[in-house]
Amino acid sequence: MLQSIDLVGEHITPGMLSNLGVMLGMRFKRTGSMDDLNRAVEAADKAVAATPQDHPDRAACLNNLGNWLGRRFDRTGSMDDLNRALSSYQEGWRCQTASPSIRITSARQAARILASQRDWEASSLLLEEAVALLPIVSPRSLDHTDKQSMLAEFSGLASMAAAISLEAGRDAYHILRLLELGRGVIASLLMDMREDISNLMQRHPNLASEFISLRDTLDSPVQRNPSIPTDNASSSWVLQTKMRHECDRKFSDLIATIRAQPGFDNFLLPPTEMELKYAACFGPVVIINISPYRCDAFIVERHRIQALKLPGLKLEDVQEHAQNLRSSSLVAIVPTLEWLWDVVCSPILDALDFKNPVSDNNWPHIWWIPTGPLSQFPLHAAGYHEQKSTNTVLDRVMSSYALSVKALMHGRQHRVRSSAGFGVDQALLVAMKETPDLSLNRILPFVESEVQVLEELYSSLQLKCVMPTLRKHDVLENLQRCKIFHFAGHGSSHPTEPSQSYLLLEDWKTNPLTVGDIRDCRFQGNPPFLGYLSACLTGANEAKKLADEGVHLVSAFQLAGFRHVIGTLWEVSDEHCVEVARIFYETLRNEGMTDQAVCLGLHKAMRALRDGNIEKEGTTRKLKLLGGEEYMTNLFWVPYIHFGV
Repeated sequence: MLQSIDLVGEHITPGMLSNLGVMLGMRFKRTGSMDDLNRAVEAADKAVAATPQDHPDRAACLNNLGNWLGRRFDRTGSMDDLNRALSSYQEGWRCQTASPSIRITSARQAARILASQRDWEASSLLLEEAVALLPIVSPRSLDHTDKQSMLAEFSGLASMAAAISLEAGRDAYHILRLLELGRGVIASLLMDMREDISNLMQRHPNLASEFISLRDTLDSPVQRNPSIPTDNASSSWVLQTKMRHECDRKFSDLIATIRAQPGFDNFLLPPTEMELKYAACFGPVVIINISPYRCDAFIVERHRIQALKLPGLKLEDVQEHAQNLRSSSLVAIVPTLEWLWDVVCSPILDALDFKNPVSDNNWPHIWWIPTGPLSQFPLHAAGYHEQKSTNTVLDRVMSSYALSVKALMHGRQHRVRSSAGFGVDQALLVAMKETPDLSLNRILPFVESEVQVLEELYSSLQLKCVMPTLRKHDVLENLQRCKIFHFAGHGSSHPTEPSQSYLLLEDWKTNPLTVGDIRDCRFQGNPPFLGYLSACLTGANEAKKLADEGVHLVSAFQLAGFRHVIGTLWEVSDEHCVEVARIFYETLRNEGMTDQAVCLGLHKAMRALRDGNIEKEGTTRKLKLLGGEEYMTNLFWVPYIHFGV
């Protein structure tokens, strides 16, 4: 095949050579023929040689060459092939004219080779620069689905960079900045655009006004109108895309201008060390990093930031236990909670000196920020509950979750801004006693009981209970005016496109209320206090490659401006939902509607459920049952989670 190329000579383009290398490599994967692999290397090498140094496609050609050389090294063990692969990837990374995604791919591959040679310093430097490019891969001008698609290709990059930077001897603060920059990228871009700019408005009103104008354009949903004829729709789409790209460029230039002003040098950048420590003013923040190289907890306290190695925590074990959790089997869940205690939570609580159960109701408060596949685990439920021991998280601390330290700080920023009042004190109650067009669990018999409990408690909380028509438009309209939103019904988690996860209303089949719909709302000007999602899977993200983006219903409500959100990691019992809600809202009534009372209320409800004060099983609030063995009654508390400030 290559002989025919040589005969044609100048008529062969670098792209054709690169494609030929890919096809030969694909055939090698099927046949295992070394002749095909050698030809793939030769074709890729010729493609690189034929591509000018400053050509945007040169990095892709170098990346292909590195891939096939790496394959050949795996088969032959030739160090020359490995060194050539490393050089190809490094050169690809240095191609400034290439697309950021190709450059990041090359950097990651080079870093893996360097890490295999234990050259931690060189590997960490490459990865740090690659992580810094992630926001560019996912520009503000793209819609959220396109951002997700691009970021999925680099799943785990920030965690890999953090682990290798630790091996290189970097300090804990330096590594936390990497994790903050490289995780939750979509949410971070949204938070930047929804930042409280009152200080900027006071000192530089013209810059603030320009920021608001550009932000509002970029933060509006991308319009796709299927009613427009195809040719016109295509033209409209091209024009809209061009305008958003230009707006993104202006926004980036404006941010640079703002950072040049005195006192604004850290505007929209990851938190400083002092800011990170201040984020722990109400309790420690614990970030747990998972990677194939090592696993660690970064513990942020008011006076220090420390890295704690977790030698018993292995990525492969996390993946295995994740499968067990998805099976919804009692046999699997109990040992998983005990394993979580042994390898993750017990060492962390010991390091924080939370070694004994609380006896005086003065509960320490921890915010958990797990990464990668660990983000779907109930860290708050870790422990040996079956033996009724106090070797449990639930007996030593109360737990909240956050996507990132930045997300925690962002929520608190709006708390300060809205402390003078919340506006109209309405509780929006959406109760789906019956969901049309469901084959399973169409009727939730205990929703009526939940409504009765809530109406009484809302009255004692001096909240006006509003029950809208159970359709998407009316619910979204009323969300703008509520202090509390409580949904009782079914939730559905999309297995591959988490932005399409949704709450089931009467019009769910034709017009579902999705993660994307909620995320596009913006209530930061007058943020609601609480979203309570009494439904299954509202905190679940089943798309493995988007684990670090935290795309689920709970996070969507937070990004829309809710200060607190209660949700679930998997299915919950219909009957138990009533009692959990009752204890939760009674706590708000007794303690006051404060940030601390929200976490305490859920904590008390989970303890009551675990300790046997709620006895019966009920229908699950999930669109489709997963099957398998039912939970024991006292494990129905496990999936409840709190995200909030």
